[in-house]
Amino acid sequence: MNAAKNKPPRLLGWMLLCAAALPLAASAQRGPNVAEQYLLAMANQERTQRDIQPLAWDQHLAAAALQHAQRMAQENAISHQFPGEPALESRTATAGARFSLVAENVAIAPTPQVLHTEWMHSPGHRANLLEPHENAIGIAVVQSNGELFAVEDFSEQVAAVGLNAQEAQVARLLQGLGMANVQATPDARQSCTMDTGYAGTKRPYFVMRYTTSDLSLLPDELKTHLTDKRIHRAEVGACASQSPDFTSFSIAVVLYP
Repeated sequence: MNAAKNKPPRLLGWMLLCAAALPLAASAQRGPNVAEQYLLAMANQERTQRDIQPLAWDQHLAAAALQHAQRMAQENAISHQFPGEPALESRTATAGARFSLVAENVAIAPTPQVLHTEWMHSPGHRANLLEPHENAIGIAVVQSNGELFAVEDFSEQVAAVGLNAQEAQVARLLQGLGMANVQATPDARQSCTMDTGYAGTKRPYFVMRYTTSDLSLLPDELKTHLTDKRIHRAEVGACASQSPDFTSFSIAVVLYP
């Protein structure tokens, strides 16, 4: 028996508290049990057979999966979200996972072999198992009343990147597009925190604020402005993202004539 696929957008979710959750710190320290090891091995076998990168075990995802598997066992039912329980994005983010994509498989079955077979024969669950952008997984299997309540949480994991490193990455992209005079400045960083306007005394030609989960990409609108021959200097600033769930980066690029 399977629940429907749940693959949310790559951007924002929301944050709630789960009163029924077990302490995450204790859960995060557990290693995979035999059933979870089997499901991990089978997931990676399916992926490597198709030349898809294998998934790394993530303790934060596993902690979130364990909470949800225990809740399913308590309810004796499967669902991606029970009443009063946070959504998938918030469960995984609260557990400490950093990601730009997250998805989940849930099921009840008598054995790990049946769990994996059912998921691979369900289009939505199979798509989660074989999603090329994913690189991390956490699995929880809880036994109750002769059944296995299983949760697989997948993500495209994002490493923690400091503001200086974010600014340096964006500066390299701008230089690669021909903007030779690029600096990371306090004014640009302050502009990043503002909804409108700009910091500093000199009026810019254009201010681009954007949020992204991929620092290797620049917005098309910004790239269009870089082709303007009147632009001769760019300042870059990064600031803390306001996204509560999905990992993202907030950037300001200030262009000057």
